[in-house]
Amino acid sequence: MRRLSLNGQRKLKEFEGCKLTAYRCPAGVWTLGYGFIDGVKQGDTMTQVQADQRLIYELREYEAAVFVATYGQVAQNEFDACVILTWNIGIRGMERSTVIREHNKGNKAAAAKAFGLWNKAGGRVMKGLVRRRAVEAALYLTLRGVVEAFFARFA
Repeated sequence: MRRLSLNGQRKLKEFEGCKLTAYRCPAGVWTLGYGFIDGVKQGDTMTQVQADQRLIYELREYEAAVFVATYGQVAQNEFDACVILTWNIGIRGMERSTVIREHNKGNKAAAAKAFGLWNKAGGRVMKGLVRRRAVEAALYLTLRGVVEAFFARFA
């Protein structure tokens, strides 16, 4: 199974930010650290070390879900982009997404374009999500991934 690369972790941390005191996200859910919601309640706090450790631990479920959804046929850059997306939209959202459907058909351009479909929160298009999805799509299509896909045809 693949793991989110250090580059992928850096991008996820940049998108999520890290708040060491619980806060209500735009959806009204108590959130802590890099977007943790399980078991979080008003007044909770954590240290930076705890946030970094919990991220690595919680990522395992998301990494496994992306690996399974793509049948393991995923380059590192594609995997990173899909895990970052999944962290934000949830495993069920990823599993039924056009991103995964097109990826599994081998249509990388359509898969990358489909990241942009996940640009709303509360039914409204959010500028931050538009930007985030564009970065995720660009990561998905990085040259390294294109080269890997080309050479995989001859393996």
